[in-house]
Amino acid sequence: MHDDLMKGALFVHLLEFSQSQLGYDRVEQVIASMKLVNGGSYTSVGMYPVSEFMMLQFAMSEHLNIELDEFCHRFGRYVIPLLAINHVNPDEDHPFDFLERVHGTIHVSVRKLYPNANPPAVEVIERVGNRSLVLRYRSHRPLASFCGGMLEGALNMFRGRHSYIYERRGAEPRTETAADFYVFEGPEDEIHDA
Repeated sequence: MHDDLMKGALFVHLLEFSQSQLGYDRVEQVIASMKLVNGGSYTSVGMYPVSEFMMLQFAMSEHLNIELDEFCHRFGRYVIPLLAINHVNPDEDHPFDFLERVHGTIHVSVRKLYPNANPPAVEVIERVGNRSLVLRYRSHRPLASFCGGMLEGALNMFRGRHSYIYERRGAEPRTETAADFYVFEGPEDEIHDA
């Protein structure tokens, strides 16, 4: 059976994030107890099964004793500045301009560099100037909470120049394969999931 592949950089950052939360030795113990095809060894340029990424997130959230959704959200918030470093200048860009580039520019580049990659659809479907925006996440991978964390992290990169709040909306019961995020101007220094 073909397993969907994901860029290795996300695996590397997932382990770094987990080590910052649990410590290096504990993360190594968790990995050693798992049956991972790659044995928990990843490179930024490699492509690895999404199933392993999901297994790692679940295991790390269990060891942190937090819900998987919360772990994914925290990881998304942590990783976006690392992934966006070559794609954004917080002193010059507007956060909405950056969010519009994710699907049309950044994910297109990912597909060119990694033909086996299948990034999600993360698209701005509505924008009212710099006042509000709707970001839509659609994927066969259940990573909407991760996307929400990345959105929050992206907005935080612009803190000081712009202040926004956001709200996740979507089908009920909530699904992790689809979500709409409504972003609005908010009070100074207030960026949170409403």
